[in-house]
Amino acid sequence: MWLLVFLFLVTTLILAWVLFGYFIVIWTIGLFRGKKAPAFPDSWPVLSVVIPCFNEQSGIIKKLENARSLDYPKDKLEVVFVDGGSTDATLSLLEDNIQQDEPYRIHRCAVSGKINQLNEALPLLKGEIIVSADADTIMEPDSLKWIVAEFSVSPEIEVVGAYVSPESSMNVELYYWDSQNKGRLMESDACSASIVVAPCFAFRKGFIDSFPEDVVADDVYISTLAHARGGKVVYSRLAKAVETRTPKDYSEFLPHKFRKSNAVLRESIRFLYLLPEMSFFCKMMTITRIAQQLFLPWGMLWWLALAGSLMTIFPVVRYDIVLFCTLTLLVLLLITARVFASVKLPEGVKPRKYTSAVALEGYFVTTFILLMTGLSYIFYTQNSNYNRLRSEDD
Repeated sequence: MWLLVFLFLVTTLILAWVLFGYFIVIWTIGLFRGKKAPAFPDSWPVLSVVIPCFNEQSGIIKKLENARSLDYPKDKLEVVFVDGGSTDATLSLLEDNIQQDEPYRIHRCAVSGKINQLNEALPLLKGEIIVSADADTIMEPDSLKWIVAEFSVSPEIEVVGAYVSPESSMNVELYYWDSQNKGRLMESDACSASIVVAPCFAFRKGFIDSFPEDVVADDVYISTLAHARGGKVVYSRLAKAVETRTPKDYSEFLPHKFRKSNAVLRESIRFLYLLPEMSFFCKMMTITRIAQQLFLPWGMLWWLALAGSLMTIFPVVRYDIVLFCTLTLLVLLLITARVFASVKLPEGVKPRKYTSAVALEGYFVTTFILLMTGLSYIFYTQNSNYNRLRSEDD
């Protein structure tokens, strides 16, 4: 019986940290951390915006117009549309609509796949800061200036991600984005965000010459690389963007989130051997992130099994231990809910309100995806060339 009690208490402690304690701790650190506010520099650095695209005819003009709307000195800006061999009208639309006096150009890649396209474009870029922006992402006019301002805060900052939210989607997807965004904002306030997101992020020129060919998630890879090198990652409240291509139903949502979850886990494990070289905060963050994906679903099932054993094994039953641990987790849940509700959102971003049903649905679906990710990790492989989601214009 003592062994069951010990295992139950240890499992409860681990679940308490992974589910609640981590977020309470980083939120508390962020409250007391003195953070320098980003400010526009006296002179603007040369900036390169690279836009990987493949068969984007339905939205490429919208993306071009969005690039034109960006408020940044044109003599310090280059925008490169990196095409991965489009078979539709993407290239002809760009060629017909780009003016000769605009700082935009097209680069045709010999191979497709986002990683291949980025690798081919990187040596050609002139900017001191490189911004990767997906073709389905609409950036706010001042986003480039705020990205530069974020870099100016400290030379330790190696990667900056824009605050990205979906334009429209199913409730579970919106709930997922809002929760993840708040977590990244708390991490960034405390020290360094765990990851940026692929629709829009930036890094200093020379930080990386090329991505390994087997990289699936460029956003996760570059963020974890920054941590491994002792740098910091900022998830910005000031640089904002909208993702226009999001899941509309479960047939799109589940495969999309499974693929993303697998990619996050794969890129995180890639850097495990460099854990000793990371700062204490980044070690804590990386280990917790991996535990959330590998341990959490199984840990919850194990916790329930142990709780059931403690309440049914006679002649000694320990309702008191199970009740105490359950109440502890519930209290931490309520505290964490308050913590997430208090996170400061970017100016102009209104918090969405969700019913308890949506929150529970999001929780159980996320747990299911994490469980499938852990089960399939050693069997399932992918690359950066995949079937994209459909936007409203497709």
